[in-house]
Amino acid sequence: MKPVAYCLAASLLFCLPPVQAERLDDSLSPRQRVETNPRWLNVGDGDWNDEQINAMVAEISAMEFRLKTQPYQGKTARIFLTVPRIIKGLRSPAAMRIEWTTRGKLLPGSVLPGDKALVFQGKITEAVMGDFFDFKIFIDGRYLDRGLEFDPVFDIELDK
Repeated sequence: MKPVAYCLAASLLFCLPPVQAERLDDSLSPRQRVETNPRWLNVGDGDWNDEQINAMVAEISAMEFRLKTQPYQGKTARIFLTVPRIIKGLRSPAAMRIEWTTRGKLLPGSVLPGDKALVFQGKITEAVMGDFFDFKIFIDGRYLDRGLEFDPVFDIELDK
């Protein structure tokens, strides 16, 4: 292949449309408004820096999600947990990190507001995929205005 053909092939590769994520329907999930009280991560005497002094953590156990995956059964896909960039009650998205463990087939992980994290990769075999999540929400108290309000969502990307 000539150099011009290589350039053309490379440019076509970069012009392919990106894989589009679709929001998964989680209407089967029990609707839960969770109230939790954050606690200071570092307590007592210590030589703490500003970041350590203001570090807080909130924990939420056994939050159940049920995702309608029936339209994707038999297909190979990736499912992501996505957290919105703007969090009501938080002045900066950089002031929060969410970590979780799961109790079933979905993956543990962590995510920052505005990002997504992989929770499943493989063949969709069930009409409804569900799991329980145990969350730890780490917050920099300097950027907390009031109670936080946000809804994580799940997106799916099908493999071609």
